[in-house]
Amino acid sequence: MLPDPVAVEHTRLHATPACEAVLHELLGFEFQHPVMLRYHQLTVDAYGAQHAGGEAPEIRVAYSLAGLWLALEHGFSAEEVRAVHRRMGRPTPSWPRFEPPAPPKRWLTCLDVAEAGVRQGSIGGHARAAGQWAESVWAAWRGTDPSVDQAVGSLLRSIFVTPVRPVGLHGTIGPAAAVHRLVGLLDA
Repeated sequence: MLPDPVAVEHTRLHATPACEAVLHELLGFEFQHPVMLRYHQLTVDAYGAQHAGGEAPEIRVAYSLAGLWLALEHGFSAEEVRAVHRRMGRPTPSWPRFEPPAPPKRWLTCLDVAEAGVRQGSIGGHARAAGQWAESVWAAWRGTDPSVDQAVGSLLRSIFVTPVRPVGLHGTIGPAAAVHRLVGLLDA
């Protein structure tokens, strides 16, 4: 969402080269500091949801919104979100199409996260700004269409809740535990 008057938009990411460069700066900072990996999923999902539309793949938007919904609405950890993402699979025609919201007058971007974190050498600044950015992107989606919350829940329900439940998920750890937690949430 960063303007770049000289460059054309990179269609795969629906972003200008300037915006994509800042994203790479953030990702590099996160990978330099292993403690930052807990914020990496928020970074990826906020960026994907904020750059919806254009030629951006619909799978990215669905995964990004699912990640934000799980993390921000239901307190899933980054590891749990990744476990759910791994099991979501490829989109089918039954998946909803998410139309991007109109950008608010002012919303946070990856540049705000970079200014608070990597450009200050501040892990804490990055963590706070990444969380605020993810919240602002999710708020923009929910503010434009409150039913996005229901659509994401319905999408995940259609993938994970079936009449016959897998046996043996109770008391498991790792990815299966995250999926079990999701099924319990969706089945409630």
